[in-house]
Amino acid sequence: MGQILRGARSALRHGVPIAIGVACCWALYHQLQHIDFGQLWQTVLSVKPWQWIASILATALSFWAVARYDVIAHRHFQTGLKDDQATLSGATAISIGQTVGAGAIVGAFVRWRMQPSLGLVTSAKVTAFVTLTFMAAWAVLTALAVLVLPESSVHPSIPCSVLGIAAVGLGFVFFNPVLKRAGKEIEMPTVTAMAASLGFCFLDTLAAAFAFWVLLPEGIDLSLAQLFPIYLIALGAAILSGTPGGVGPFELTVLALLPTMPEAELMAAIVAFRMMYYALPAVIGGISLLRPMSTNDSASWQLQANGDLDKALENNSARAELGVVRQNGGAILHCTGGVCGVVRTGQTLTTIFDPVHGHSADLASPLRKIAKDQNRIVCKYKISARHALHARREGWSVIHVSDEALVSTKDHTMEGSKYRQLRRKLRQAEKAGVDIRRGKVELPFAEMARVSTAWETSHGAARGLSMGTFEEHYVSHQKVLLAYQDDTLIGFVTFHATRHEWCLDLMRVTPEAPDGTMHLLVNTAIEAARVAEVPCVSLAAAPANPENRGKLETYLRQVFFKKAGGAGLRQFKACFKPRWQPLYMAAPGWGQLAFAAVDLIGSVRRAEPLRPPQFATSRAVSSTQV
Repeated sequence: MGQILRGARSALRHGVPIAIGVACCWALYHQLQHIDFGQLWQTVLSVKPWQWIASILATALSFWAVARYDVIAHRHFQTGLKDDQATLSGATAISIGQTVGAGAIVGAFVRWRMQPSLGLVTSAKVTAFVTLTFMAAWAVLTALAVLVLPESSVHPSIPCSVLGIAAVGLGFVFFNPVLKRAGKEIEMPTVTAMAASLGFCFLDTLAAAFAFWVLLPEGIDLSLAQLFPIYLIALGAAILSGTPGGVGPFELTVLALLPTMPEAELMAAIVAFRMMYYALPAVIGGISLLRPMSTNDSASWQLQANGDLDKALENNSARAELGVVRQNGGAILHCTGGVCGVVRTGQTLTTIFDPVHGHSADLASPLRKIAKDQNRIVCKYKISARHALHARREGWSVIHVSDEALVSTKDHTMEGSKYRQLRRKLRQAEKAGVDIRRGKVELPFAEMARVSTAWETSHGAARGLSMGTFEEHYVSHQKVLLAYQDDTLIGFVTFHATRHEWCLDLMRVTPEAPDGTMHLLVNTAIEAARVAEVPCVSLAAAPANPENRGKLETYLRQVFFKKAGGAGLRQFKACFKPRWQPLYMAAPGWGQLAFAAVDLIGSVRRAEPLRPPQFATSRAVSSTQV
């Protein structure tokens, strides 16, 4: 019974488009039966050579734009396929698929034939991605065209509804870069990818419309602006019908939307257009299909040997806080420009902290190329003033985002009036019987989880990106100090630790913990670092003060400062009299900087990393995921 149902569904799936095509052709035949088809063919032959040439050139431009959808798709799935190879396989698949019909199925097999190493599953994913993103871009473009351009004959409520749905969808994708369904994660296209798809869709369809328009006989007075929305609507009817080449629905839609134009001349132009835009590309695509392409793994940058996080942290220029990449889906990236920590968020490829090795200016160009190869923009987050200056000299826009509290262990003497508040807090905790113990090899994870849960219940969910969350494997790589009262764990702190720096990461106390417990934990850690001859302890960053900015920037900073608990963080860290080091964020231009800032804020709140970046070796990059 199941086989019968599957067979029925298959027959229905393939039979409906054929039935639609037959019905449309029958209707078209009855509408045009008064036309002398011999005269129609003579009209086709009367097309001037320059018109054929212009149409061929426009068709070539259209197919180049069409093929770029594949480039975007391969970047999305990080297949490592070079752009020129993706362009050729995409153009071949689309030229054949649009002519023979069943474009999704035919396109998948054509792409598999052109690039056997990808496998059928990946080829099908690329085809589905191209199909869905094109249809979404076509819907938006058609809605804009019928609103702006003349002769659309469509009520404004329809395109406005389409644009409204598109705006809601864009917001959903931006704030939900990964969908989780039935235990599977589906990574959504980035906004950059969708914007590129819309741009290529515009170029593709405009060039195709021009290829049609330039073949119109002299007796038809129709501008390209008038024809463009009509072509888009007819194209949609052709694609949605599923008929081979859209034959029938395309012609009927054009004739219906241009009722005052002579039918014979319009049909002659359509026949000529089909020769140029369907038949000719299909023949060229068929020739390309005869021989699959070889994969070229040559790299544009020299590959270096992989390193790991522990090795990177041995470098004196590496910040101890880089240890957060054990948890946030990050990686240690090696390229000819240097070595740095990176994390892939919904819309950006972000370098976190200063480079481990190399000059910031040397990393700028490779990072932009790598981000582009993932349909993302690049930004630098929490970099020091020196590297922010290099970024500004490279033409990047820079903004002050936070201040890091740095404590020199040899200067932390606890003497003098400036430590009065800290001494009072420590006395309160010691008087309440708080006992600080160094974490051993076997940490009390169950008790720590209880404390962490109580803290999150009181303070809100943990945050991610450059801030850690409680997880046993992650914490086991850190220095841990535990606070007890009557042998009951009431709090703990963790530090990223290297031989040259400790950096505060997790701070967790129960709501019942005596006042001063956290101060005692951190102060004990500073003293332990001094004994271990570690010169610096970082108390991590706090949001930058929002004052002395422009009105809009001051308002936005005040909102962020309040929501991030900036006042409390700065007050707590100020007790230790640290040196405040400003940290910056940089991106290529103010637009990208603002876009990246919103994306990073969302990533911090989600506290769930994307899959680690999969840098293809054909892109001349190596990474070590940790």
